[in-house]
Amino acid sequence: MRVTQRAIQAMGDEMRVVRNGFFVGVCAYALIGATSAMAQADQVRNFNLPAQSLTEALRAIARQSGLEFSAPADPLRGKTSKPLRGQFSPAQAAKQLLKGSTLTAEVIDGALIISVGRVSTATNTLGNGGDIIVTGSRLSSEESPSPTIKLDADTIKVAGQADVGEAMRSLPQNFSGGQNPGVMSGTTGSGNGNVSSGSSPNLRGLGGDATLTLMNGHRLSYGARVQAVDVSTIPLAAVDHVDIVADGASAIYGSDAVGGVVNVVLKRNFDGATLVARLGAATSGGDVQQQYSAVIGKTWQTGGVLAAVSHDYNSAIYSHDRSFTQYMPRGTTLYPEIKQTNAIISGHQSIGSVADLSIDATYSRRTSFQQEELVYGDIYQNSPETESYSISPSLKIKIKPDWHFSLGGTYGRSDTKFDQIGLYEGTQTSRIRGCYCNELANIEGFVSGRIPGIIANHIGIVLGGGYRYNHYTSTRYSASRADSAGSVESYYAFSELSLPFVEPGQGGLLLHSLSANAAVRYERYPGIANVAVPKFGVVYGVSPSIDIKTSWGKSFKAPLLNDLRAATYAQLYTADTFGGERFPAGSTMLIESGGNADLKPEKATSWSASIAVHPEWIKGFNLQVSYFNVQYKDRVVQPVAGTAVYQALSNPDYEQYMTYDPSQMLVDQTIANADLFYNYTTPDGLNNVVAILNNRYVNAAKQKIDGIDLTVDYRIDIDTQSAILLNANGAWLWSKQKLTSESTALDMAGIIFNPPRFKARGSIGWTDGNFTSMLYVNHISSLKDTRSTTVAKISSQTTFDGSIRYELPAPAGPFHGVSALLSVQNIFNQRPPYAAPTSGYLDYVNYDSTNFSAIGRFISLTLSKDW
Repeated sequence: MRVTQRAIQAMGDEMRVVRNGFFVGVCAYALIGATSAMAQADQVRNFNLPAQSLTEALRAIARQSGLEFSAPADPLRGKTSKPLRGQFSPAQAAKQLLKGSTLTAEVIDGALIISVGRVSTATNTLGNGGDIIVTGSRLSSEESPSPTIKLDADTIKVAGQADVGEAMRSLPQNFSGGQNPGVMSGTTGSGNGNVSSGSSPNLRGLGGDATLTLMNGHRLSYGARVQAVDVSTIPLAAVDHVDIVADGASAIYGSDAVGGVVNVVLKRNFDGATLVARLGAATSGGDVQQQYSAVIGKTWQTGGVLAAVSHDYNSAIYSHDRSFTQYMPRGTTLYPEIKQTNAIISGHQSIGSVADLSIDATYSRRTSFQQEELVYGDIYQNSPETESYSISPSLKIKIKPDWHFSLGGTYGRSDTKFDQIGLYEGTQTSRIRGCYCNELANIEGFVSGRIPGIIANHIGIVLGGGYRYNHYTSTRYSASRADSAGSVESYYAFSELSLPFVEPGQGGLLLHSLSANAAVRYERYPGIANVAVPKFGVVYGVSPSIDIKTSWGKSFKAPLLNDLRAATYAQLYTADTFGGERFPAGSTMLIESGGNADLKPEKATSWSASIAVHPEWIKGFNLQVSYFNVQYKDRVVQPVAGTAVYQALSNPDYEQYMTYDPSQMLVDQTIANADLFYNYTTPDGLNNVVAILNNRYVNAAKQKIDGIDLTVDYRIDIDTQSAILLNANGAWLWSKQKLTSESTALDMAGIIFNPPRFKARGSIGWTDGNFTSMLYVNHISSLKDTRSTTVAKISSQTTFDGSIRYELPAPAGPFHGVSALLSVQNIFNQRPPYAAPTSGYLDYVNYDSTNFSAIGRFISLTLSKDW
């Protein structure tokens, strides 16, 4: 049914009130805007609808409310609804069934109108096979009690961001350190380093290995030498949105979900084709980018298929390209050269009325180049090549109307082949070639359904289990054996329970809804440990406009395969090198380092509380404030790391890892147990060992992380086409860590090479459907440089980005679906805040490369064509 001219005029009148003063206008509208159509829209009725076709459920709402019904057919085709019980207005009832989809519901001029709108801020999205996918729960009807953030793919593109990795690095809850391009040598901290030029999410700065990354709910293979997933291998052209659950979730998903979960959700039911070409460059030189992508999809009544491919290239940024790094040797790369091709195929098909089959397959190949030139002439070049692929099939079978059996799995590989060449005056002095090779095999099954009769509403339940296998090899092709190799298997069982005590519309004053969620998971790692973790959550709807959420749970992370299986070393040095001047001349110290097969899983206890405000009387407004707290223990560390080793014999904090006056038998046994032994002393140094430092990886560190997240999203509709867009996202973080059980707790947040205390990103924009303009502001608070005895301050940084997109109007013809996007990042070309190179070394950059970028102002133009 068409919306009448009278309804359009009425909406225009209301929006003009908003434009003249929206808070006053909203109140006036609530008091005096009660026309007959509005009264019909606000009339509350009692609904008791079973799970059924989504179209039929919406039609039933309209019929029971005495309204006509209008809805687009394609977005609803094949979708099923959850049961609806309670008292709602017609629009509220429809919105409950559409929650989280791209569809909106309104009552206009006597009709229930369903239309395509923006993706909501809720955690649900309509996905494959007509199911509702929920990140943070395996129950399709459950709202996650954990704070959740959604990055829409179109929002990423309008911001001028090239891929999911770049979008994650701009997110305040994410730390840009870890495995990310642009992270330079000289950084400290676990996992900081650019090994493969990939991009790994790193929530709360706990490490890429403590953030679980999924694609359509499936695990992917780890990359390089750290248990982290490279999201830059997923073509942005195939992505619908990214869900981020910034809370521990091991009870739902298993290992790695300590900092949270990142779930990249692919487009489903995409019908058509899109070609995109993107060109850009840094105005100060280097980082010339080209990106070409294509996506094509076809849907039919019972399924659909999508294929996407992208090819990306960017040139390197060298130290001589930037005025602030021209003190460095000329050939050092500040940002690597990267060439990458990604492809994905995704499809789903209903088999009769009882089963849905889906499959996602990915392939990626990336080459990159980075170089470090030292002041005394040596040059080190690294040209890693990464090839990865995965295939994830899944089958969902309807056992009975409210019960399903799901079976799925993934097989994947990611091989990073490194080629490190040493040069001096043009002559090759060394070459090391090898591979960080990872393999994943995972299969799991579960049943899900609803149990009636125990409480007033049906209880949701999930019971399942599975098997996971990860294999890792770090090898040099010239070596006779792998540096480290091994595998970890896990067998697991899990259960989740949803208790909807009060469904929306069933309660009364100050009790709009109330639900609880409980989950537990047991994992058995043969030869390592058995782990059981619970999680509990409550969602309390104070009113249709206010929700209060809280969660508590335990999480864990299996030890890195590299830490478990790495080669062990025994190295003999003179004692005075490590603060041993008190020992007689000629005394030596033996250092044992490397992997430790006795490592146990890292464990964490986390809880969060959040309030979400989405007033019905302020359309398009959403606010969420969250507090989180993580107590992380048994973190795997090298007891005396980095330059601290030079204090090993003089610092009492390290005495628990020292064995003084060892017997000759213990010295000989330590050397015999090591894979490799190096003697950096005289031949008789073994007869003068005064101490042995056990510096192998151990479960020792404890870390406390807490903070506050604030997100605001507001779309102010001006008329039926135009709107003002406002968004703000800020994260405050406090973090302390004890490196050993005896050491003093040290600040982590706000310290160089760690997350800042405060990080924020905000935006304001305007759109009329064809033209969109956006302005973004990014802020990173100041840091402390604690690398020397005198603590220095690293200044804060605020940068601005802007973008303009124009889509040609809709008439058919060769230019139908054509759009152009102009984006400028770091408009004022701000340089990274200064941080003195370590100990004055001219080989190291003078900024924190984990928090700040050397790219500077970057301008890009994107052209796209839809069919």
